[in-house]
Amino acid sequence: MSNYFCVNGKIVLAKNAKLQVTDLGLIRGYGIFDFLKVENGIPLFIEDHMIRFQNSAISMGLNMSYTVEELKFLVMKLIAKNEFKKGGMKIILTGGYSDNGYLPAKESNMVILLTDLKPPAKRNYSKGIKLMLHEHFRHTAVVKTTNYIEPIRLAGELKKAKAVDVLYYWDGKISESARSNFFIVKKDNTIVTPINHVLKGITRNRIMSLASEHYEVIEKDITFLDLKNATEAFLSSTTKGALPVVQIDDIKIGNGKPGKASLLINELLKKQGKKYKSNFMK
Repeated sequence: MSNYFCVNGKIVLAKNAKLQVTDLGLIRGYGIFDFLKVENGIPLFIEDHMIRFQNSAISMGLNMSYTVEELKFLVMKLIAKNEFKKGGMKIILTGGYSDNGYLPAKESNMVILLTDLKPPAKRNYSKGIKLMLHEHFRHTAVVKTTNYIEPIRLAGELKKAKAVDVLYYWDGKISESARSNFFIVKKDNTIVTPINHVLKGITRNRIMSLASEHYEVIEKDITFLDLKNATEAFLSSTTKGALPVVQIDDIKIGNGKPGKASLLINELLKKQGKKYKSNFMK
């Protein structure tokens, strides 16, 4: 954990970082956030994350007066102050101190945190993971809100099912995992990712671009029959990269082992990350 946080544009000691209890993020759970990785003191793909953060604020009717460059400046200042080299960075915007305890205030509250980051275990990439199907879709799925009630509530069921995470579906169609986007590979080597009820993840977008040089990549609905016929499946997120999925409930994906696509995509993501860091230093 870092020694300093940023609260409403000011860097303060972590022990002194605070918001009032009337903040709408606390009393109504109304807020947004974004998360990225920091490597060698560099916030990876920060421009993309800050643009999404701004768009989320607009969609939720939250006042956010910082430009992308100003947000980037605050993040770099916080990283330097903490001498932070590797981990995660979370930026949060809440509804502020609401006059009536219901509607967002004219001024939102913004907090930037630097945190430790524990990546998925290496065996999850070599063996693959299991997901648990759950009928649900996130409201305002296109916005990265702070609402994670559903997957947290299901933590006990996940443990019983020996699953790593949930996989949402609605009206017979797969959408996304609680904290990740979802992809399958079809028998014709086409990669498909759901288009409805999903957050358009930063890593999802990067994968679609990188993978298109090797595969046909399509955004469309994924059915249960598609799952049963898929040769591969994987999750994608900032922390996971492309994480192989080998089982969903009692459905075995492909031969039950991680496939070539996720392995290739992870290598492509790593190369892109190295290139970004190299250019960032120039």
